[in-house]
Amino acid sequence: MDVNKGTTQGSVSGPYLFNIFLNDLEVDIDGENALFKYADDSNIIVPVWSESPDTSTDTVGQFLSWSDDNFMTCNPGKCKELIIRKKGYNDQLDNIYNIPQCKELPILGTTFQDNLKFTSHVRGKLVKANKCLYVIRTLRAEGYSQCEIDYLFKTLVISTITFGLSVYGSSPAELNTLQRFFDRCFKRKYISEPVNIRYLLKLL
Repeated sequence: MDVNKGTTQGSVSGPYLFNIFLNDLEVDIDGENALFKYADDSNIIVPVWSESPDTSTDTVGQFLSWSDDNFMTCNPGKCKELIIRKKGYNDQLDNIYNIPQCKELPILGTTFQDNLKFTSHVRGKLVKANKCLYVIRTLRAEGYSQCEIDYLFKTLVISTITFGLSVYGSSPAELNTLQRFFDRCFKRKYISEPVNIRYLLKLL
């Protein structure tokens, strides 16, 4: 008997059935899990040690084999490979299964860079935050009270900036950049009280 494949897009049961379908998808290195799944977003992390053989090709091969066995052929062109090197290591590594290499990669809303900095992530967040400031500035011109402006700032701007803060908050340079942004916002009365980015980090 023929059985249709897939579920209707937007259905309530779709995400549950998809998670059940992916339940047996496992990729491991020496018994340790190397695959991290979140809904339909999967990431493989492979550490490469100088004194040990490179297992990255075999590890990705496990994922591709599962995909083929379950009639979900993977398109390498839609995948990305991010190589994070320790300082001083500049050797060029070959692509794995023709997966394109990149300098930065967004994962669940946080942009990671190959040099382990978060400059691109913070820059993107500041672009979004400044767009929110334009909205707040417009509403202030319409007569919104400072109390309402404070509420909007906390809801729109602070929530945007602090997303992923527990990840990129380990970078003092990025924290300083954001602190200068908050200081300017306080000076221009987008918020009636100072905002300390390091205090927000401690709250997480």
